Amino acid sequence: MINSESKNIKVKATNLTKRFEMLETTSNKMKTLFGLNRNKGQEFWALRNVSFEVHDGETIGIIGLNGSGKSTISTLISESMTPTTGTLEVNGEVSIIALGTGLIPNLTGRENIHVVGLMMGMTKKEIADKLDDIISFSELGPFIDQPLKTYSSGMRAKLSFSIAAYQDPDILIIDEVLSVGDGTFGQKSADKMFEFREQGKTILLISHDMVAIEKWCDKVLWLHYGEVKAYGPTKEVLPQYINFVQWFIHLKPEEQDEYKHRVRDEQLTYTVEQLREEIVDEHGEATSRTIRTKIDEQLNSIKNNKLSIFSKGLLIVLATICILGALYYTSSAQSPKALADPVYFFRHQAFSTNTSFSEMIDSELAVKTEKTRENASETTTTEQPNISEKAATSETTETPPKSTSDVTITSTYIVQEGDTLEGIAIAEGITLEALQASNPNVSGNTIYTGEVLKIPKSQTTDKTTTANTTTTEGQ
Repeated sequence: MINSESKNIKVKATNLTKRFEMLETTSNKMKTLFGLNRNKGQEFWALRNVSFEVHDGETIGIIGLNGSGKSTISTLISESMTPTTGTLEVNGEVSIIALGTGLIPNLTGRENIHVVGLMMGMTKKEIADKLDDIISFSELGPFIDQPLKTYSSGMRAKLSFSIAAYQDPDILIIDEVLSVGDGTFGQKSADKMFEFREQGKTILLISHDMVAIEKWCDKVLWLHYGEVKAYGPTKEVLPQYINFVQWFIHLKPEEQDEYKHRVRDEQLTYTVEQLREEIVDEHGEATSRTIRTKIDEQLNSIKNNKLSIFSKGLLIVLATICILGALYYTSSAQSPKALADPVYFFRHQAFSTNTSFSEMIDSELAVKTEKTRENASETTTTEQPNISEKAATSETTETPPKSTSDVTITSTYIVQEGDTLEGIAIAEGITLEALQASNPNVSGNTIYTGEVLKIPKSQTTDKTTTANTTTTEGQ
């Protein structure tokens, strides 16, 4: 048995609690973040006044029924979450092994070793140096280069344990992983755990396997629906838990449901006042006064742990900039100066299509249409009989001439500083009326720097095609 008095403390929890606010919708969560949610969600106390100590080289078994807070306490120790109240002292680097944690299904086992290793703080060189050892320890063989989604739960457990084992942490948390492995690998894992412990490292084993708990653990922490039911040497606590489990499984199903419902209600209705009373009973009035003051400070910190007024204002400004940027990018404005007059921008430009973008789309459509016509013309020509063969018997064929038409070609002009509508019309050689007709959005003669104007130009194109006459020889 480990002598705890001569060992340094690795993990120390004092009056630890973890409260979750169960909000039903995403909108309520966002309102809570901004401090706008008046409807407070149901509170659930996953941990209630939990205290314990873990020393160097100890292996602690954490047991309890499902939903008792075992994974919550491991998450707090790994610093993935923060406690609601109380203090949690962790001395050393923590590595947590849970089934599938950090593993990516679409990556191979080898690729997952690199990814998870980096997530755990290992360098690329460390991963490269330990890669062969990790693969060998995992016993996956050729499957190491297969996608993780093809692995069984036991194979995933082997991979997770192997990666964490070679990270060489100070505190190793094993959450329900060894129970899914085979006997051979389980013994290998046990040997590795004992090797860790002999090096002065601390192990927290979360499991429902009482044989493993009895074999490997020095102490047992029994959590019962968020509370510490017992904590002490394995030979003292484990029999108590086994007796409780035997009592529970012999209850009728409706009695089991009633019991679970009752203890779950205690977690839902737990209050800070109850916590204060428990601390007074535990430490006495004098000592508990300091603890209660600290609890009040922590609760006030959580209450005020919403976005500050400055943060809210900053988010609003950033959102406004993003919206304006998106509108400007898709609008008809060609210069940021157009934003100087927001009223005109929103009225005439914000929701108008970007001219260059529209012209690019129209150009591509025109090219595709022309190609389609050319292909259709080639097909028609191929299907027609040879003209020289028909010349002996056919009459004169004439192609009707195409009439001359006026084609209106429109270009664009970006208004520069100092420009006037009349000046632009003169410079482009068109009338003021024609320019206004092509730009109905222009109010009177008012134009703005950066505004895009459509410039009409008249070009007469003679599309008359001379009739081709084919005359039969000898007429």
